[in-house]
Amino acid sequence: MKVYESRFTNEELVEVHDVLLGGALGFGENVPKLEEAFEPFSRKKYNVATNSASASAFMIFAFLKEKYGTCDVYTTSLGFVSPAWAAKHHGHNVIFVDVNNELLFDTKDYMERREPGGNKIVLMPVLYGGVSNIKDWRPLGDEIVVVDSAHCVTPDIKCDFSFFSFHPYKPICSSDGGMISTDDAHADEYFRLYRNFGRVSVDTGYDIHAAGGFKFYMNNLNATLALISMKRHNGNLSIRKGNFQHIKQNISLTSVLNHDILSSYYFGTAFSDSADKVMEKLGIARHYPMLHKMTYFKDEYQGTLENLENLFGTIVNIPIHQNLSEEEISDIVRIIGE
Repeated sequence: MKVYESRFTNEELVEVHDVLLGGALGFGENVPKLEEAFEPFSRKKYNVATNSASASAFMIFAFLKEKYGTCDVYTTSLGFVSPAWAAKHHGHNVIFVDVNNELLFDTKDYMERREPGGNKIVLMPVLYGGVSNIKDWRPLGDEIVVVDSAHCVTPDIKCDFSFFSFHPYKPICSSDGGMISTDDAHADEYFRLYRNFGRVSVDTGYDIHAAGGFKFYMNNLNATLALISMKRHNGNLSIRKGNFQHIKQNISLTSVLNHDILSSYYFGTAFSDSADKVMEKLGIARHYPMLHKMTYFKDEYQGTLENLENLFGTIVNIPIHQNLSEEEISDIVRIIGE
């Protein structure tokens, strides 16, 4: 059983066939179309399509380093590794913050760990598709807020930057891809240069207008697939929400995290003293390993994150994706209830 699954249909095959025959396989007309279509999801003026959420995070922290210099980046240890790695790669100081009982960024712990002086970045994961009711997260008002929204395309958190994923296992999917969203016009210009080696556009040939950058732009094939997936988002979301509610009502676990009204219902999350046994029977791995325990970070990070470390072994990730069969849903209820 997969914790999340997306499937393509004949519609994608037809559209991809047309793109293949049309010859625009790199940066093509569907990339700007996707950027425009994404605005209602991001609620930001500027949306820049990239080849992955990881590339998006890389560019955001490159921009912040150029604009502000070295910053202190506060984030949780429960999340995918690439954003914290990107921050560290660009020379920022990554400081892990404990989580609360809903596995979310603990404001009190942040205030205790916050160092005086300097620029502060809060890297906020919208974990598991959005289980947070945090709408504006700036306790001291001076934080730069970056939202890792790879799991969730409808965040309602006021922020400076957010980034999304179109990985095949994400709510809006293609074969891969990402998106940066911001209201900062200068940052938008920076990202559009950086994603293509400093070139303003493909129409300018190979003239480089700025130093720095990589091949981080999204290709036309992925943009085509993402545009089709966006049309199915609301319907698939409704199915995932229904699956979550059905499973929640029929399992014995009492500690099941609730989702907010804008959640993408990526998968369900509960706590159990038998979590490892349940996860093994479901055939899925826990998302994600704790970052501060990874070799890359642990040599520098000697502190403890007491609440996360106590909760981590009890986390159960529950598949609720739109492609689950009735038999699989019954199996999930049965396995959790054993």
